[in-house]
Amino acid sequence: MTDRSESRAGAVALAGAPNVGKSTLLNQILGRRVSIATPKPQTTRAQLLGIHTDGAIQVLFVDTPGIHVTQGMIHERMVRHARAGVRGADVVCWLVAADRGLRHVDRREIPRLAEREPIVVVNKIDRVSREALLPIMAGIAELAPEATVVPLSALNGDNVAELMALIKTRMPEGPWLFPAESITDRPLRFLAAELVREQAFRQLDQEIPYHMAVLTEVFEERGDTTYIEALVYTDSDSAKRIIVGKQGARIKAIGQAARKQIERPVDGKVYLDLHVRVKKDWQQDPRFLEELGM
Repeated sequence: MTDRSESRAGAVALAGAPNVGKSTLLNQILGRRVSIATPKPQTTRAQLLGIHTDGAIQVLFVDTPGIHVTQGMIHERMVRHARAGVRGADVVCWLVAADRGLRHVDRREIPRLAEREPIVVVNKIDRVSREALLPIMAGIAELAPEATVVPLSALNGDNVAELMALIKTRMPEGPWLFPAESITDRPLRFLAAELVREQAFRQLDQEIPYHMAVLTEVFEERGDTTYIEALVYTDSDSAKRIIVGKQGARIKAIGQAARKQIERPVDGKVYLDLHVRVKKDWQQDPRFLEELGM
């Protein structure tokens, strides 16, 4: 048995620009999907915790929305969540995408973190040559000499174990905040809504998913099946028609793909019932954004 009297626990903020692989890294570390990830930027809206317990050490990973120039209330809340996650963390992991190099947001934010001795993760090394990494590593050293740089591939898992070993050395002494079997602080009904939204990002045109929100209205066991009813909100009738598709084909395809993904964490059969509603200006409605966990 683990000696809990010598336990360590701390929070690690996974921060960076949109689409640098924060959610993919979290899922790789935990060995299961708790955060949605798509090729499109700004997929993550709400902050969530991923919980990794190994031996006497518990690490709480804060998966934050990407830090970017804000436009509107929803984006302001996303960035506010991200900055709050960074401020409250014991360790900051700032992610940079190797195939994009150092961007303006990296050059602005990394020096601000220098005093906290951040870990700068250069992700997506599977997409570039070793030679292409050198100027990125040198640039990070100039921006924050105190930073520790870890190149890795979150998708393939390369060097992720080395990152975890480093993080564990920085965890402060203290009691665990969650039971050892916990994986996330979010309930399955939240994950179900997120997996529906993920499929919308994968199956709809570029802009439509950004005008969508998903709320799980019903999540209950009915015999050997988990029944889920979710409402898909969008802000216009034209967007609703696109989401529904001809004779309901598009929303049916989204639902079928999402159901398969939901069945994994539920560990059983799922009946998923989706309804599309129009809610104008939902992105400017503070109460509705709070319902979404933002």
